[in-house]
Amino acid sequence: MREALTLLLLAAIFAASVVNQLSIQRWAIWVARFDPWTFLPFWAFFAPNPAFADIHLVFRDRGIASTAWTEWTEVQLRSSNGWRWLWNPSRYEHKALHDMVNGMAMTAEAAKAANAPNAVELSSCHLGLVAWVMASPGIHTSQSRQFAVVQVVGHGRERTAHPVFVSREYTLG
Repeated sequence: MREALTLLLLAAIFAASVVNQLSIQRWAIWVARFDPWTFLPFWAFFAPNPAFADIHLVFRDRGIASTAWTEWTEVQLRSSNGWRWLWNPSRYEHKALHDMVNGMAMTAEAAKAANAPNAVELSSCHLGLVAWVMASPGIHTSQSRQFAVVQVVGHGRERTAHPVFVSREYTLG
């Protein structure tokens, strides 16, 4: 009996995940009301709207003895090498960053519709970014850390950076 209920639950989650991939307005409104933490995944394998900007994850630290913040430092992703065409593990980190930022944006929209102001900070995407940033090496004497998601648009001298999201201050333990 327990196995049958588990299979039924997993089948329901699978079916809801499949429907979540479709652009159905009523479904999106219903999911926004009952899933503000984005439990159901949404993947965009084939993007009808291609990316026009780069996303960067940056952080800054505040020392124990100082009230001043350090300069913003980018979270280092793996660099690509000459074997990128064959073996490119860095694409997973870039994809994860883009998925988490997109998930936070979707959660923000759903939170606005559902009037759930803390939904973004409680979303799995935001918590994933917090864990990622907190695991990044910084200054040993830091007591707190803040991160931001920055969108960079353009090329060469035309490049401009815009903060998309700035987190609250987190205490380093």
